[in-house]
Amino acid sequence: MTETAARKRLFTETHRRRPWTGAPRPRLLGGQALAAAQRLSQSSMKPRVLGYIQFFTDLLTVGLAGLITHTLVQDALLETIIGTGAIWLGALAVVVAARLAGAYGFRCMRNLGRASVVGMAALVGGLGLLAAALAWAGADTVTLRGWMPVWFAAAGVLMLGSRVLMQVRISQLVQTGRLEHRIVLVGGGEDIAPLIREIDRERGRGRRLCGFFDERLGQRSPSVVGGHHKTGDVDDLVEFARLAKIDTVIIAIPGASQERIRELLTRLFVLPVDIRVMEGAEIPNSARRKRSKIGPFKLIEIYKRPIEGFSAVQKRLFDIVFGTIALVMFTPFMLATAVAIKLDSPGPVLFRQKRHGYNNKPIEVLKFRSMYTDLCDPTAVNAVRRGDNRVTKVGRFIRRASIDELPQFINVIKGDLSLVGPRPHATSARTGDMLYDQIERAYSARHKVKPGVTGWAQIKGWRGEMNSEEKIRQRLEHDLYYIEHWSLWFDLKIVLMTPVSLVTTKNAY
Repeated sequence: MTETAARKRLFTETHRRRPWTGAPRPRLLGGQALAAAQRLSQSSMKPRVLGYIQFFTDLLTVGLAGLITHTLVQDALLETIIGTGAIWLGALAVVVAARLAGAYGFRCMRNLGRASVVGMAALVGGLGLLAAALAWAGADTVTLRGWMPVWFAAAGVLMLGSRVLMQVRISQLVQTGRLEHRIVLVGGGEDIAPLIREIDRERGRGRRLCGFFDERLGQRSPSVVGGHHKTGDVDDLVEFARLAKIDTVIIAIPGASQERIRELLTRLFVLPVDIRVMEGAEIPNSARRKRSKIGPFKLIEIYKRPIEGFSAVQKRLFDIVFGTIALVMFTPFMLATAVAIKLDSPGPVLFRQKRHGYNNKPIEVLKFRSMYTDLCDPTAVNAVRRGDNRVTKVGRFIRRASIDELPQFINVIKGDLSLVGPRPHATSARTGDMLYDQIERAYSARHKVKPGVTGWAQIKGWRGEMNSEEKIRQRLEHDLYYIEHWSLWFDLKIVLMTPVSLVTTKNAY
């Protein structure tokens, strides 16, 4: 056997198991694809972050310019307190006008000329509106005409300067690969070559093609198209996107039938990415109809990544605030529980277990130990059943009341868990001899968001032992409903309903 063949055999034997679960899988993610996924495993900076930075920079610079110029004008225009409030109100009017004009979108920020024009127009509109309001309120128009042009000039210079600096920073981030929108294509052959070339042309604007995946073989789908090597098939794409940080999957199969598109969407639905279809294929009637473009190529948005952008920021703040409050409130109960566990049986107070986290990646979840140390089952292969003799006396009580899960608020603060979301299951959890993802193909779709301490399925009664396929499907259905209908109000509703569900449920033991 040659050295190359021996290495391939060793690689196959070592990596022929599914990531995270250890379950056998029918195929191997190719060495090149695995290496590419590992290079892309770190998240790139999102353009929206730069938009937030530019927003607050404008607010600060316009406000400070107003305060400084107001003190330089003879015969102060307004009293100190009233003047300060009016100045910051004017700065807010400027950034709101800029926001409405799209000044903080990446397409605008990366074009210095467009960014400057939009910024100056917003400055004119915001300060003009403030000047009109002050004049209507009876401010001295002579002093107003002397102060406003100075404020406009100072703020304009600062805003233009910040946009020049932002343009330089964007160029640096794009060149170093730290700011990019990562795309993979589903499809192959020369049909996708023009789209590949267009994406490559926009590399300087932050777009990056990370590979294309096609299930066809032979001449219909050559291994190299547009200078890019085929990365694998659709099953490989699912494995690839769980290792790499991918933003968008584009199905680029011109003339594909509706049945073919549905079949692909079913397989790709489990991924927390945007999914778009190139115009020309038959789109399912239930699909979203929002459109976008890459050069001349028109795309139809099918799925949108759940809980992204400012919504993700809101949810994280919700987790930190309410998670911290809950941790402080329950500290006395946690200390009492720790003492009871130590008195009841020997062993550690906390139990650590590997569970599925966001995008199917493993996380270590904390719980109070509720079983005898020598009988603990970190893999959860044998689920706890009613009357299980592995559970301690204290363990039965804290499991029934869900007190054993209070340490998970620490996971919330760390960012591994969310306060509300699909409950995390152990990586080897199963019903009978079948893993959950073998029972329901779309099971992994519940990992498109962070798992939670509590969730919609739990308060609707689908909590505790999952000893039938129907229970797995019901839990999945409720988890997907939560993902598709998420809002902060929905999270708050679930949090408020959780205590009631703990009292009424009969499935936890």
